[in-house]
Amino acid sequence: MKTRLLVSALVALLVCSLLPVGAVPVFDDTSRKTIDKVVQESIAKHDAPSCVVVVGSKDKVLFAKAYGHFTYDVNSPLVTLDTPYDMASCSKAVGTATATALLLQDGKLKLEDPVSKYLKCWDRDDKRTITVRNLITHTSGLPSYTSASKAEKGRTSDETHADALIKCIASLPLEYKTNKGWLYACLNFLTLARVNEQAAGVSQETLLRERVFRPLGMTNSGYYLSDSRKLLCPPTSRARDCQGNVHDPLANYYRDGYHCPGNAGLFTTGNDLAKFCQMILSDGVWDGKRILKPEIVDMLFTNQILDQPNESWGLGWGVSKNRRCPASVKLTPKTATISHTGYTGTSVDIDRYSGTFVVILTNRVYPDDSTNVNAIRRGVKAAVSDADPLYKQAEAAKP
Repeated sequence: MKTRLLVSALVALLVCSLLPVGAVPVFDDTSRKTIDKVVQESIAKHDAPSCVVVVGSKDKVLFAKAYGHFTYDVNSPLVTLDTPYDMASCSKAVGTATATALLLQDGKLKLEDPVSKYLKCWDRDDKRTITVRNLITHTSGLPSYTSASKAEKGRTSDETHADALIKCIASLPLEYKTNKGWLYACLNFLTLARVNEQAAGVSQETLLRERVFRPLGMTNSGYYLSDSRKLLCPPTSRARDCQGNVHDPLANYYRDGYHCPGNAGLFTTGNDLAKFCQMILSDGVWDGKRILKPEIVDMLFTNQILDQPNESWGLGWGVSKNRRCPASVKLTPKTATISHTGYTGTSVDIDRYSGTFVVILTNRVYPDDSTNVNAIRRGVKAAVSDADPLYKQAEAAKP
Protein backbone atom coordinates (compact mmCIF):
# COMPACT_ATOMS: atom_id res chain seq x y z
CA MET A 1 0.00 0.00 0.00
CA LYS A 2 2.79 2.43 0.95
CA THR A 3 4.59 1.65 -2.30
CA ARG A 4 1.44 2.30 -4.32
CA LEU A 5 0.86 5.63 -2.58
CA LEU A 6 4.48 6.64 -3.15
CA VAL A 7 4.25 5.78 -6.85
CA SER A 8 1.00 7.73 -7.18
CA ALA A 9 2.54 10.75 -5.49
CA LEU A 10 5.57 10.59 -7.78
CA VAL A 11 3.32 10.31 -10.84
CA ALA A 12 1.33 13.35 -9.71
CA LEU A 13 4.54 15.30 -9.17
CA LEU A 14 5.89 14.27 -12.59
CA VAL A 15 2.65 15.17 -14.35
CA CYS A 16 2.58 18.62 -12.76
CA SER A 17 6.25 19.23 -13.51
CA LEU A 18 5.70 18.47 -17.19
CA LEU A 19 2.89 21.00 -17.46
CA PRO A 20 3.74 24.70 -17.39
CA VAL A 21 2.35 26.61 -14.42
CA GLY A 22 -0.53 28.66 -15.74
CA ALA A 23 -1.45 26.21 -18.52
CA VAL A 24 -4.73 27.57 -19.90
CA PRO A 25 -7.87 25.46 -19.34
CA VAL A 26 -9.60 24.09 -22.40
CA PHE A 27 -13.23 25.21 -22.22
CA ASP A 28 -15.26 22.84 -24.38
CA ASP A 29 -19.02 22.33 -24.68
CA THR A 30 -19.00 20.10 -21.60
CA SER A 31 -17.51 22.85 -19.44
CA ARG A 32 -19.91 25.45 -20.78
CA LYS A 33 -22.94 23.20 -20.35
CA THR A 34 -21.89 22.40 -16.79
CA ILE A 35 -21.79 26.09 -15.85
CA ASP A 36 -25.07 26.74 -17.69
CA LYS A 37 -26.77 23.95 -15.75
CA VAL A 38 -25.45 25.06 -12.36
CA VAL A 39 -26.47 28.69 -12.82
CA GLN A 40 -29.82 28.04 -14.49
CA GLU A 41 -30.84 25.59 -11.77
CA SER A 42 -29.98 28.11 -9.06
CA ILE A 43 -31.99 30.85 -10.74
CA ALA A 44 -34.91 28.44 -11.16
CA LYS A 45 -34.73 27.70 -7.41
CA HIS A 46 -34.77 31.45 -6.73
CA ASP A 47 -31.28 31.49 -5.24
CA ALA A 48 -30.73 34.72 -7.21
CA PRO A 49 -32.62 36.50 -10.00
CA SER A 50 -29.50 37.00 -12.10
CA CYS A 51 -25.90 35.94 -12.48
CA VAL A 52 -22.85 36.91 -14.51
CA VAL A 53 -19.94 34.46 -14.82
CA VAL A 54 -16.58 35.35 -16.36
CA VAL A 55 -13.63 32.94 -16.48
CA GLY A 56 -10.31 33.79 -18.04
CA SER A 57 -6.54 33.76 -18.11
CA LYS A 58 -4.09 36.65 -18.22
CA ASP A 59 -4.56 37.19 -21.95
CA LYS A 60 -7.96 35.80 -22.88
CA VAL A 61 -11.52 35.38 -21.66
CA LEU A 62 -12.41 31.69 -21.73
CA PHE A 63 -16.07 31.93 -20.74
CA ALA A 64 -18.38 34.91 -20.25
CA LYS A 65 -22.14 34.75 -19.91
CA ALA A 66 -25.01 36.65 -18.31
CA TYR A 67 -28.07 34.85 -16.97
CA GLY A 68 -31.48 36.02 -15.83
CA HIS A 69 -33.26 39.30 -15.24
CA PHE A 70 -33.02 42.17 -12.76
CA THR A 71 -35.79 40.47 -10.73
CA TYR A 72 -37.80 37.26 -10.95
CA ASP A 73 -40.26 39.12 -13.17
CA VAL A 74 -39.41 37.99 -16.70
CA ASN A 75 -40.53 41.40 -17.95
CA SER A 76 -37.73 43.11 -16.01
CA PRO A 77 -34.51 43.90 -17.92
CA LEU A 78 -32.08 41.15 -18.83
CA VAL A 79 -28.62 41.45 -17.30
CA THR A 80 -25.53 41.67 -19.52
CA LEU A 81 -21.77 41.47 -19.11
CA ASP A 82 -21.84 45.28 -18.77
CA THR A 83 -24.47 45.35 -16.01
CA PRO A 84 -23.05 47.07 -12.89
CA TYR A 85 -23.45 45.00 -9.72
CA ASP A 86 -23.16 46.06 -6.09
CA MET A 87 -19.92 44.31 -5.14
CA ALA A 88 -20.56 44.49 -1.38
CA SER A 89 -17.47 43.22 0.50
CA CYS A 90 -15.58 42.46 -2.72
CA SER A 91 -15.15 46.24 -2.67
CA LYS A 92 -12.64 45.70 0.14
CA ALA A 93 -10.32 43.74 -2.15
CA VAL A 94 -10.89 45.24 -5.60
CA GLY A 95 -11.29 48.80 -4.33
CA THR A 96 -9.80 49.65 -0.94
CA ALA A 97 -6.93 47.14 -0.90
CA THR A 98 -5.93 48.15 -4.43
CA ALA A 99 -5.84 51.79 -3.35
CA THR A 100 -3.63 50.81 -0.40
CA ALA A 101 -1.35 48.84 -2.74
CA LEU A 102 -0.93 51.92 -4.95
CA LEU A 103 -0.01 54.06 -1.94
CA LEU A 104 2.48 51.47 -0.68
CA GLN A 105 3.98 51.48 -4.16
CA ASP A 106 4.19 55.28 -4.13
CA GLY A 107 5.80 55.33 -0.69
CA LYS A 108 2.91 57.37 0.72
CA LEU A 109 1.91 54.56 3.10
CA LYS A 110 3.74 51.89 5.04
CA LEU A 111 2.16 48.78 6.51
CA GLU A 112 3.62 49.60 9.92
CA ASP A 113 2.30 53.17 9.94
CA PRO A 114 -0.01 53.75 12.92
CA VAL A 115 -3.55 54.73 11.95
CA SER A 116 -3.25 57.68 14.34
CA LYS A 117 -0.64 59.18 11.99
CA TYR A 118 -3.47 59.89 9.55
CA LEU A 119 -6.54 60.13 11.81
CA LYS A 120 -6.26 62.33 14.90
CA CYS A 121 -9.34 60.81 16.54
CA TRP A 122 -7.42 57.51 16.70
CA ASP A 123 -4.78 58.95 19.01
CA ARG A 124 -6.20 57.00 21.96
CA ASP A 125 -4.60 54.60 24.44
CA ASP A 126 -6.15 51.43 23.01
CA LYS A 127 -5.83 52.47 19.34
CA ARG A 128 -2.30 53.89 19.09
CA THR A 129 -0.71 50.53 18.29
CA ILE A 130 -3.15 49.72 15.45
CA THR A 131 -1.36 49.91 12.10
CA VAL A 132 -2.27 49.85 8.43
CA ARG A 133 -1.22 46.19 8.43
CA ASN A 134 -3.72 45.46 11.20
CA LEU A 135 -6.56 47.06 9.26
CA ILE A 136 -5.85 45.31 5.95
CA THR A 137 -5.39 41.88 7.62
CA HIS A 138 -8.26 42.14 10.14
CA THR A 139 -5.96 41.86 13.17
CA SER A 140 -6.75 45.25 14.75
CA GLY A 141 -9.13 43.97 17.42
CA LEU A 142 -11.99 46.14 16.16
CA PRO A 143 -15.53 44.72 16.30
CA SER A 144 -16.88 43.36 13.04
CA TYR A 145 -19.66 45.95 12.71
CA THR A 146 -21.58 48.72 14.44
CA SER A 147 -24.82 50.57 13.77
CA ALA A 148 -25.33 53.76 11.82
CA SER A 149 -27.63 54.94 14.61
CA LYS A 150 -24.73 54.77 17.07
CA ALA A 151 -22.63 57.01 14.83
CA GLU A 152 -25.55 59.36 14.24
CA LYS A 153 -26.19 59.69 17.96
CA GLY A 154 -22.68 61.07 18.47
CA ARG A 155 -22.62 63.27 15.36
CA THR A 156 -22.23 67.01 15.90
CA SER A 157 -23.93 69.60 13.72
CA ASP A 158 -20.74 70.37 11.80
CA GLU A 159 -19.82 66.72 11.09
CA THR A 160 -20.60 64.71 7.98
CA HIS A 161 -21.90 61.17 8.34
CA ALA A 162 -18.49 59.93 7.21
CA ASP A 163 -16.63 61.91 9.88
CA ALA A 164 -19.08 60.82 12.56
CA LEU A 165 -18.65 57.15 11.69
CA ILE A 166 -14.84 57.30 11.75
CA LYS A 167 -15.03 58.99 15.16
CA CYS A 168 -17.51 56.37 16.35
CA ILE A 169 -15.26 53.48 15.25
CA ALA A 170 -12.32 55.01 17.12
CA SER A 171 -14.40 55.08 20.30
CA LEU A 172 -15.46 51.43 20.23
CA PRO A 173 -13.81 48.99 22.67
CA LEU A 174 -11.59 46.33 21.11
CA GLU A 175 -12.80 42.73 20.89
CA TYR A 176 -9.26 41.44 21.53
CA LYS A 177 -5.78 42.87 21.94
CA THR A 178 -4.30 44.13 18.67
CA ASN A 179 -2.21 41.44 16.88
CA LYS A 180 -3.48 38.73 19.27
CA GLY A 181 -6.42 37.47 17.24
CA TRP A 182 -8.29 37.67 13.95
CA LEU A 183 -11.81 38.90 13.24
CA TYR A 184 -13.17 39.83 9.83
CA ALA A 185 -14.40 43.38 10.34
CA CYS A 186 -16.06 45.89 8.03
CA LEU A 187 -14.85 48.58 10.44
CA ASN A 188 -11.23 47.85 9.49
CA PHE A 189 -11.88 48.74 5.87
CA LEU A 190 -14.12 51.72 6.54
CA THR A 191 -11.15 53.11 8.47
CA LEU A 192 -8.58 52.00 5.89
CA ALA A 193 -10.34 53.86 3.08
CA ARG A 194 -10.15 57.07 5.12
CA VAL A 195 -6.45 56.44 5.78
CA ASN A 196 -5.98 55.94 2.02
CA GLU A 197 -7.64 59.27 1.32
CA GLN A 198 -5.57 61.11 3.93
CA ALA A 199 -2.35 59.65 2.51
CA ALA A 200 -3.33 60.25 -1.13
CA GLY A 201 -4.79 63.73 -0.69
CA VAL A 202 -7.72 62.80 -2.94
CA SER A 203 -10.81 60.64 -2.58
CA GLN A 204 -10.36 56.89 -2.96
CA GLU A 205 -12.65 56.96 -5.98
CA THR A 206 -10.48 59.60 -7.67
CA LEU A 207 -7.33 57.61 -6.92
CA LEU A 208 -8.81 54.40 -8.34
CA ARG A 209 -10.38 56.09 -11.34
CA GLU A 210 -7.14 57.80 -12.37
CA ARG A 211 -4.73 54.95 -11.57
CA VAL A 212 -6.78 51.78 -12.17
CA PHE A 213 -10.23 52.12 -13.73
CA ARG A 214 -9.34 54.54 -16.54
CA PRO A 215 -6.06 52.86 -17.60
CA LEU A 216 -7.76 49.45 -17.59
CA GLY A 217 -10.78 50.67 -19.52
CA MET A 218 -13.08 49.85 -16.58
CA THR A 219 -15.61 52.40 -17.81
CA ASN A 220 -18.53 51.01 -15.82
CA SER A 221 -16.88 50.98 -12.38
CA GLY A 222 -17.25 53.46 -9.53
CA TYR A 223 -18.70 54.31 -6.15
CA TYR A 224 -21.00 57.22 -7.00
CA LEU A 225 -23.28 56.57 -9.95
CA SER A 226 -25.37 59.09 -11.86
CA ASP A 227 -29.14 58.69 -11.64
CA SER A 228 -29.22 57.26 -15.15
CA ARG A 229 -26.44 54.74 -14.33
CA LYS A 230 -28.26 53.62 -11.20
CA LEU A 231 -31.15 52.39 -13.33
CA LEU A 232 -28.76 49.98 -15.07
CA CYS A 233 -28.06 48.13 -11.79
CA PRO A 234 -30.04 45.09 -10.65
CA PRO A 235 -31.95 45.87 -7.43
CA THR A 236 -30.71 44.46 -4.13
CA SER A 237 -33.98 44.72 -2.21
CA ARG A 238 -37.59 45.81 -2.67
CA ALA A 239 -36.80 49.23 -1.21
CA ARG A 240 -37.45 52.20 -3.48
CA ASP A 241 -33.79 53.27 -3.52
CA CYS A 242 -32.34 49.79 -4.00
CA GLN A 243 -30.93 50.36 -7.50
CA GLY A 244 -27.43 51.76 -7.68
CA ASN A 245 -27.32 52.63 -3.98
CA VAL A 246 -25.10 50.46 -1.82
CA HIS A 247 -26.91 47.67 0.02
CA ASP A 248 -24.68 47.72 3.12
CA PRO A 249 -26.22 49.98 5.83
CA LEU A 250 -22.95 51.41 7.17
CA ALA A 251 -21.54 52.07 3.72
CA ASN A 252 -24.81 53.74 2.75
CA TYR A 253 -24.67 55.97 5.83
CA TYR A 254 -21.01 56.82 5.23
CA ARG A 255 -21.41 58.07 1.66
CA ASP A 256 -21.30 61.87 1.47
CA GLY A 257 -20.51 62.41 -2.21
CA TYR A 258 -16.75 62.46 -1.64
CA HIS A 259 -15.49 59.90 0.86
CA CYS A 260 -15.64 56.24 -0.20
CA PRO A 261 -16.87 53.58 2.20
CA GLY A 262 -14.02 51.09 2.29
CA ASN A 263 -16.05 48.05 3.28
CA ALA A 264 -18.55 48.11 0.38
CA GLY A 265 -19.97 50.50 -2.19
CA LEU A 266 -18.11 49.66 -5.41
CA PHE A 267 -20.26 48.97 -8.48
CA THR A 268 -18.64 47.17 -11.40
CA THR A 269 -19.29 44.68 -14.19
CA GLY A 270 -18.15 41.29 -15.41
CA ASN A 271 -16.29 42.82 -18.34
CA ASP A 272 -14.54 45.38 -16.14
CA LEU A 273 -13.51 42.84 -13.52
CA ALA A 274 -12.03 40.59 -16.22
CA LYS A 275 -9.58 43.38 -17.08
CA PHE A 276 -8.71 43.87 -13.41
CA CYS A 277 -8.05 40.15 -12.90
CA GLN A 278 -5.95 39.95 -16.07
CA MET A 279 -3.85 42.84 -14.79
CA ILE A 280 -3.19 40.96 -11.54
CA LEU A 281 -2.31 37.73 -13.38
CA SER A 282 0.05 39.71 -15.63
CA ASP A 283 2.06 40.94 -12.61
CA GLY A 284 0.44 44.37 -12.65
CA VAL A 285 0.40 45.11 -16.39
CA TRP A 286 -2.57 45.32 -18.77
CA ASP A 287 -2.40 46.23 -22.46
CA GLY A 288 1.14 47.50 -21.97
CA LYS A 289 0.19 49.76 -19.05
CA ARG A 290 1.89 49.26 -15.70
CA ILE A 291 -0.65 49.57 -12.87
CA LEU A 292 1.14 47.76 -10.04
CA LYS A 293 4.77 46.73 -9.66
CA PRO A 294 5.42 42.94 -9.59
CA GLU A 295 6.62 43.09 -5.98
CA ILE A 296 3.37 44.80 -4.94
CA VAL A 297 1.32 42.13 -6.75
CA ASP A 298 3.34 39.49 -4.87
CA MET A 299 2.23 41.15 -1.63
CA LEU A 300 -1.40 40.50 -2.55
CA PHE A 301 -0.61 36.78 -2.69
CA THR A 302 1.57 36.76 0.46
CA ASN A 303 0.29 36.18 3.98
CA GLN A 304 0.66 39.54 5.73
CA ILE A 305 -0.45 38.35 9.17
CA LEU A 306 2.52 38.17 11.50
CA ASP A 307 2.86 35.43 14.15
CA GLN A 308 -0.52 33.76 13.45
CA PRO A 309 0.13 30.55 11.50
CA ASN A 310 -3.56 29.55 11.40
CA GLU A 311 -4.64 32.61 9.43
CA SER A 312 -3.61 33.60 5.91
CA TRP A 313 -4.56 37.04 4.64
CA GLY A 314 -2.78 39.12 2.04
CA LEU A 315 -3.39 42.77 1.18
CA GLY A 316 -7.16 42.64 1.56
CA TRP A 317 -7.60 39.15 0.08
CA GLY A 318 -7.84 35.69 1.59
CA VAL A 319 -4.77 33.68 0.54
CA SER A 320 -4.89 29.90 0.02
CA LYS A 321 -4.04 27.05 -2.32
CA ASN A 322 -6.68 25.84 -4.75
CA ARG A 323 -8.10 22.66 -3.19
CA ARG A 324 -7.17 20.79 -6.39
CA CYS A 325 -3.55 21.90 -6.10
CA PRO A 326 -1.23 18.89 -5.45
CA ALA A 327 0.01 18.52 -1.88
CA SER A 328 3.56 18.58 -3.25
CA VAL A 329 3.09 22.20 -4.33
CA LYS A 330 3.99 24.58 -1.52
CA LEU A 331 1.97 27.72 -0.89
CA THR A 332 4.01 30.64 -2.20
CA PRO A 333 3.11 33.98 -3.83
CA LYS A 334 3.49 32.24 -7.21
CA THR A 335 1.16 29.31 -6.41
CA ALA A 336 -1.48 30.99 -4.25
CA THR A 337 -5.09 31.86 -4.96
CA ILE A 338 -6.54 35.11 -3.67
CA SER A 339 -10.28 35.26 -3.06
CA HIS A 340 -13.03 37.46 -1.71
CA THR A 341 -16.80 37.24 -1.51
CA GLY A 342 -19.54 39.84 -1.14
CA TYR A 343 -22.81 39.71 0.79
CA THR A 344 -24.89 40.54 -2.27
CA GLY A 345 -23.71 37.30 -3.90
CA THR A 346 -20.47 38.32 -5.58
CA SER A 347 -17.07 36.64 -5.61
CA VAL A 348 -13.65 37.03 -7.24
CA ASP A 349 -10.98 34.30 -7.30
CA ILE A 350 -7.56 34.77 -8.91
CA ASP A 351 -5.51 31.56 -9.08
CA ARG A 352 -1.88 32.31 -9.82
CA TYR A 353 -0.85 28.64 -10.00
CA SER A 354 -3.26 27.80 -12.82
CA GLY A 355 -3.21 31.33 -14.23
CA THR A 356 -6.99 31.65 -14.18
CA PHE A 357 -9.64 33.85 -12.61
CA VAL A 358 -13.32 33.35 -11.84
CA VAL A 359 -15.75 36.25 -11.41
CA ILE A 360 -19.30 35.58 -10.21
CA LEU A 361 -21.81 38.41 -9.82
CA THR A 362 -25.37 38.02 -8.52
CA ASN A 363 -28.03 40.05 -6.74
CA ARG A 364 -29.05 37.16 -4.49
CA VAL A 365 -30.29 39.62 -1.82
CA TYR A 366 -33.31 40.50 -3.98
CA PRO A 367 -36.04 40.45 -2.78
CA ASP A 368 -34.44 39.56 0.58
CA ASP A 369 -31.30 37.91 1.92
CA SER A 370 -32.79 34.52 2.79
CA THR A 371 -30.95 32.60 0.04
CA ASN A 372 -27.32 31.89 -0.85
CA VAL A 373 -25.37 31.22 -4.04
CA ASN A 374 -23.02 28.56 -2.68
CA ALA A 375 -24.15 26.08 -5.33
CA ILE A 376 -23.17 28.52 -8.09
CA ARG A 377 -19.79 29.24 -6.54
CA ARG A 378 -18.97 25.56 -5.99
CA GLY A 379 -20.27 24.42 -9.35
CA VAL A 380 -18.54 27.09 -11.44
CA LYS A 381 -15.19 26.69 -9.67
CA ALA A 382 -15.37 22.90 -10.04
CA ALA A 383 -16.07 23.24 -13.77
CA VAL A 384 -13.06 25.54 -14.16
CA SER A 385 -10.76 23.19 -12.24
CA ASP A 386 -12.07 20.21 -14.23
CA ALA A 387 -11.10 22.02 -17.44
CA ASP A 388 -7.63 22.94 -16.22
CA PRO A 389 -4.86 20.57 -17.38
CA LEU A 390 -2.82 21.10 -14.21
CA TYR A 391 -5.64 20.17 -11.87
CA LYS A 392 -7.24 17.58 -14.14
CA GLN A 393 -4.09 15.50 -14.52
CA ALA A 394 -3.11 15.88 -10.87
CA GLU A 395 -6.58 14.61 -9.92
CA ALA A 396 -6.25 11.66 -12.30
CA ALA A 397 -2.92 10.70 -10.74
CA LYS A 398 -4.36 10.43 -7.22
CA PRO A 399 -4.43 6.91 -5.73
